[in-house]
Amino acid sequence: MSEDSEPIKEGDTICIVGGGPGGAGCAIALLKESRALNKPVNVVVFEHKKFSEHRHYNQCIGVLSPPLENILKDELDLVIPDELILNEIDGYCLHSDRLSLNLEGVEKGRSLSVKRSRFDAFMLEEAEKAGAEVVHNRVTGIEVHPEEVMVYSEGDNYKGAVVVGAFGLDDGSCRIFEQGTIYRQPDFLNTVITRLFPGPEFIEGMESTIHAFLLSHPGLEFGAVTPKADHISINIAGRNVSSKVMLQFLRSEPVQRFLPPHQRREKPLNYFKGKFPIAPARNLFGDRYVTIGDAAGLIRPFKGKGINSAINTGIFAARSIMRHGVSLADFKDNFYADCRDLTEDLPYGRVVRVLTNLATDFKFMGQMIAIAASDKSFMKAMFNSVSGHHSYKRIICETASPSLTMHFAARIIQHFVFRQKANLPVDKVRQAV
Repeated sequence: MSEDSEPIKEGDTICIVGGGPGGAGCAIALLKESRALNKPVNVVVFEHKKFSEHRHYNQCIGVLSPPLENILKDELDLVIPDELILNEIDGYCLHSDRLSLNLEGVEKGRSLSVKRSRFDAFMLEEAEKAGAEVVHNRVTGIEVHPEEVMVYSEGDNYKGAVVVGAFGLDDGSCRIFEQGTIYRQPDFLNTVITRLFPGPEFIEGMESTIHAFLLSHPGLEFGAVTPKADHISINIAGRNVSSKVMLQFLRSEPVQRFLPPHQRREKPLNYFKGKFPIAPARNLFGDRYVTIGDAAGLIRPFKGKGINSAINTGIFAARSIMRHGVSLADFKDNFYADCRDLTEDLPYGRVVRVLTNLATDFKFMGQMIAIAASDKSFMKAMFNSVSGHHSYKRIICETASPSLTMHFAARIIQHFVFRQKANLPVDKVRQAV
């Protein structure tokens, strides 16, 4: 415990802004820690949505990937109820403009498709069962003082010892934290999601495979088509994605192959817009405040696994608060140190994202898929990148080799020579060949 530590005392109140999986997980972990330390505390979760009403659509596709089941069981004593599971994801297929590849690898644990509102309702109900007070009001302001914090809502206001930001990238909550602290929201990509309801026979034919697309469309970084129990979720991400970019994505030949025939005609679609972080927030913690999950920008770079990261960072924050204190130094020495698996992977994730964007911009992704089809180590790397099973640091270290480098160099030369010839008049192409 540092010299300027502000330890939690018995009877203190801890406020959590946001009742999604990260906020609910943090609440459960706080109450579990308080019982273990025999130091009762009050935990208040502010969440204006009522997930059980299923009125709100979450930008997350709703795939729970390993090791989430282990995290819930080992850290929070929770088991995902069978009735929440829509289906199990069997595999991944990666698509470029011209080529496709079923990714082969070994993923320990199940990837589960769920309806996010139902999963969020489950987590928040478990937080209430653990003893948390849930306030269904929107937070309107926060004040952080040397001796306490004040959280204002549309209903009552609460004084506490510390406030935890678990609000994702909600614009209103981000502004409130930026006004009340030196926190600044992370850099992010925009997302657009839509859903199709083609009927059970078509969805069954998709064999519970997630189809990931890395196409050379301007403004589009990636897209995915995910089969769920009664519908298909389609999401795209990029700096400037919009409903028009989504329509272009849906009309593209690689995606058309996975859309039902009656949906290929242009018809009105319901779109949902969101965003997700691609870098850590600035000043993501300080004296008497800490942010977790998307609000902190602490997710696996480029790949995501946002639910896993939100719950993990919520648990780390709870441990830091209960065992050490709520000062900036406490969070730096304990919470941020526990996040090292995420933070140390950031530079490697940025490299992968830059290289992937260059490959799609220069239409080289097909060549990468061709290499993966013939090289088992690169196939494994592609699988682990898409599934998020390993860190990018591990993927790069395990995959890099002189032979693979030479293979890539040859493909790059071949690719750009061909592109240069393709831009010449026909008679000069023949001469060049």
